[in-house]
Amino acid sequence: MLHCSEYQGLPSDNCKLISLYGSKDWEQLTDFLRNSRWEKRYDNIFVCDGTQWELKCKGKGIRINSYGSNSFPEQFEEFLATLNRVVVGAGIKIIK
Repeated sequence: MLHCSEYQGLPSDNCKLISLYGSKDWEQLTDFLRNSRWEKRYDNIFVCDGTQWELKCKGKGIRINSYGSNSFPEQFEEFLATLNRVVVGAGIKIIK
């Protein structure tokens, strides 16, 4: 199961649990993450307001704890596209 929320903390009415059983998109996403080498922080200090994001992922061969403020790792668009294929069934779309 994948837990998706736009809020941190305990699950609430705004959270979705997504079944990943037999999902080829999930396999592609985990392969992508296994091969990613993201830095801990991505910051653009020249933008005062904008987009902040955080990814915490831990699994077999995967350990990512990365944060960004108006800056993103290479292949972030590919990551979002792959992630969106996983969560589309729950009516979720993640945008940059």
